[in-house]
Amino acid sequence: MPYRLLMFVRIIGFLVLLGLGINSSAAQVNPDTLTQPQKDFLDAYEAIKKNDRTSVASYKAKLKNYVLYPYILFHDYSFNFKNTPPALIESFIKDNGHNHLGEQLNRRWLAHLANTKQWNAFLKAYTPQKSQDLQCFNIQALAASRQSTVAIPLAQSIWQESTTLSNACKPLDTLLTTQKQLTPKMVWSRIELAINKKQFTQAKAFAQYLSAQETKMLDYWLLVHKDPKLIVNNLPKTFSPAVKKLIFSYGITQLASSEPILAKQSLDKFHKTYALNTEQYQTLERKIALRTAYRYKPEAKALLNDVNTQGSKTEETTRWQAQIAIKNSDWPGLLDIIELMDKSEREDSQWIYWKARALDATNQAILAKPLFESLAKQRNFYAFLAADKLNLKYQFNPKPIQPFDKPKLIQKYPELLRIQELLAIDWPLSARREWNSLLSKADNNELQAVAVLADQWQLHAQAIQTLAKANYWDALDLRFPTPHKEPVMQNAAKNNLDPAWVYGIIRRESAFSADIESPTGALGLMQIMPKTAAYIGKKTGNPKYLQNHLTQADNNIELGSAYLSSLYKKYNGNRVLATAAYNAGPSRVDSWVANHQNLPADQWIDSIPFSETRAYVKAVLEYTTIFKSIMNQQYDRLNDVMPNIGIQAIQSTDPAHP
Repeated sequence: MPYRLLMFVRIIGFLVLLGLGINSSAAQVNPDTLTQPQKDFLDAYEAIKKNDRTSVASYKAKLKNYVLYPYILFHDYSFNFKNTPPALIESFIKDNGHNHLGEQLNRRWLAHLANTKQWNAFLKAYTPQKSQDLQCFNIQALAASRQSTVAIPLAQSIWQESTTLSNACKPLDTLLTTQKQLTPKMVWSRIELAINKKQFTQAKAFAQYLSAQETKMLDYWLLVHKDPKLIVNNLPKTFSPAVKKLIFSYGITQLASSEPILAKQSLDKFHKTYALNTEQYQTLERKIALRTAYRYKPEAKALLNDVNTQGSKTEETTRWQAQIAIKNSDWPGLLDIIELMDKSEREDSQWIYWKARALDATNQAILAKPLFESLAKQRNFYAFLAADKLNLKYQFNPKPIQPFDKPKLIQKYPELLRIQELLAIDWPLSARREWNSLLSKADNNELQAVAVLADQWQLHAQAIQTLAKANYWDALDLRFPTPHKEPVMQNAAKNNLDPAWVYGIIRRESAFSADIESPTGALGLMQIMPKTAAYIGKKTGNPKYLQNHLTQADNNIELGSAYLSSLYKKYNGNRVLATAAYNAGPSRVDSWVANHQNLPADQWIDSIPFSETRAYVKAVLEYTTIFKSIMNQQYDRLNDVMPNIGIQAIQSTDPAHP
């Protein structure tokens, strides 16, 4: 994946997480800052929750021309489906089909109709939905209206692609069982899915759909999980060919992690026996090679070379063979594998840099120099490294966005007016939904101007998201803002950290979103795990209040900076290792360093086993350099903050245990 696209995907992932929050309550808003319509709106919302019909009617009349009036209707209908005429709901959905309110009410309305078993009304209102629960409700509605020929294929598709069924989808099991529409292929497909997800209890539960002989096959598959070497011999003759293929393929993948050569030998010995086609064989061959590469096993180079030179290469297999060459300083081998890459990959800044590095290391400096020179004109991690090779100035190439007609833009996109009001009343979730709705329809030529408004409204994550969607990377003032300057500067000084580095971590972790939570439970601007916050809080003498309020920016920055400082000390002032440890944890970083005595940092970074951490370290180093240039009009060269990596960089004690 191209470097900038990878950064964009990370940002989008966080912005999706933002949608998991909730709107603040009216009690958190300072009434003195609100206009009268804003106060009336919040009072109307409270009246709706209390089902005070007299007050609701009064507020509806009073606020009919207010920009957030659709929100009053939306919440009133949502809270009162039972007492709202369906015609009003259908009219609202139709009138607001262009924004997220119409879509949300439609989903809620469909769920209400399904939960009250109004199947005919449901079918009339239903349009194709992304929500699997709504898809399952649709199947229930079709079955209830005796449209089984339509319902059953839809039910079969969902049933066999899910390891567990939600409450909305559980009736599918009864439907397919009573109609005798559960085929052996469907059952084994679901078993395969469960085993691949390591949901072995769930896999065993599917034995209820199997015969006694089929249950033996399932039991044997579970034995293969515990002992993959079972597949080096013929599988029992009584097993069906289709299930043999499933068990063998799974066993090969498992065996590849511990004994890759044996896995490859078994694949070559039995692939015809189990009727694997060419594509299936090549897929398993790649898995064997990649399983060895992930752990940098000695066999990886040869196995990857076979894959990459015999017609089944992928971007991942060529990249890993290149990484192994980088790690081992195999410069001739690196040049060979870069030439095997697809053209688009070879033209990525990463591989231009490494081609130049390899040429330089093989006494071909004349060929390397123009590559370094071309790369050094850009603004990214590899461009900065290239500039260091030739001792050239870094090129930041800022290009601010041109002035635009703000009133005209706001008039064109009503979402912008609603966003302003939603921010004023402290309804961040609704504001973000409006923003996402706006981005789905905004003219691409106007996205830059939209990003400027986001920045002015302190919606820095949305500004960054919008510029990424516009594919506009040169508005450095918007892409690298410096909010929360006082706590950043104070805590950087207290912990002997470069504030630009703290900003680089924040930018990569959360894109300046203070209230987000990751799937693993990391919180806030610097994405701190509560366990880490408790450890650092206790170690630094910070009160528990800070640890329990990590979505408050000041608290988060204080604890995050203290944690970063502890890592910086652990790694004897090595910014590269501390950055990697902030992402992957110090124990992993220690294991990655253990086998090195004196590896150049650029080679170490691009041979980090975790793809996320590789990208993370490069991004933070790049961002820190840009922040430093913006804040100080000067910057640290990467070769000054990237010393060679070796075991001597790690302290014997571990002050950053979590």
